[in-house]
Amino acid sequence: MKYDEFKKLEQRINNQNFNQSYKTINMVLTFLSYFGHVASIFLAYFMLSEIIAGAMTANLIIAGVASVIILSGLELLKRNMFDRFSISYLKLGLTKEVMPLFFVSILIISLSFYASIKGAAEFSSKSDNIEAESKETIKVYNDSITKIYNNDIKGLEDSFKSKDEMLTNLQSLAVTQKLSRDQKATIADLSKQKAELDQKIKDKQTELNTKLEEHAKSVGAESVNKKEDNSKNSLMFIILSTLIELTILAGVYFNEYYKFRSYREFRDQIEKDPNYQKWLLYDQILNVIFTEDTKINQKLPSGKAIIDLCKVNSIFLLPRDVTDFIRLLSSLGIIRNSGNSKYFAKNRENSFEVLRKHFNIL
Repeated sequence: MKYDEFKKLEQRINNQNFNQSYKTINMVLTFLSYFGHVASIFLAYFMLSEIIAGAMTANLIIAGVASVIILSGLELLKRNMFDRFSISYLKLGLTKEVMPLFFVSILIISLSFYASIKGAAEFSSKSDNIEAESKETIKVYNDSITKIYNNDIKGLEDSFKSKDEMLTNLQSLAVTQKLSRDQKATIADLSKQKAELDQKIKDKQTELNTKLEEHAKSVGAESVNKKEDNSKNSLMFIILSTLIELTILAGVYFNEYYKFRSYREFRDQIEKDPNYQKWLLYDQILNVIFTEDTKINQKLPSGKAIIDLCKVNSIFLLPRDVTDFIRLLSSLGIIRNSGNSKYFAKNRENSFEVLRKHFNIL
């Protein structure tokens, strides 16, 4: 391993603070939370648009636009309220001052959560479509095969039509007069043929009913399987909707936690840093003596005057502090010496910038 690589690893392992370590995670979670809002609006749209469209059947476009606006407002309110709650909770904990924010956040989150889950169920559910498709399939099959069997039955009936008329005439004749042996034999033969025909027609109808029942059972079983698969899809969409809502909340909360912890970590660090404390003191002194009205080449107040001005602003200094301060300003070129007097050599903005860079305050 080269020394440069070692130094990079050492800095990565020992010098990374929370802000640096979790910056990427915070960015990813924040992005996912905003994407989650879009997904939540998309899913909830299928519920709300159906409700609004039910009351505005002639204005479906307006109903769709109104749904998007309402849901966008709800998501924005949810994010803002939970963001406020997160900040307050991190600062104060779950105190009585924070409880109202907590309950309002829970209410809005619950409403959004319900809309998303209900919309996900509406979006994924195809039970009604499957049922309608099943009925239509059965109807088409029934009409088709019934027509075939009816044509077959009609053909059988037509083939016996002339014989049936003959049988009817002979039976009518038998009522008024005595029939011959051949006529009686004909009646017996035609009656037998008619009975056989009726049995064939009955068999055809039984066969038709059996096929209709079998097909209905087959389609019904297939419909049940499709509904079961659809039910699983609906469950997955509900789980997905739940994950989306949790991602939004996680992204919002972690973003505030990231900022809060970064702030607290940096504050603790600078409070223990003597370099920062010295810059803070000198920055305050410079702010007192270098007002907005101070011009370049204007004379610097005397050391005693600086102490008095700072005392008025609740900044208490020792003469040595003022001496070190003036010496530093001179070395940085913020002031210039001319005889026993000192004058401002830079404008106010540049002076503060130079001082900050000297102390490496980013």
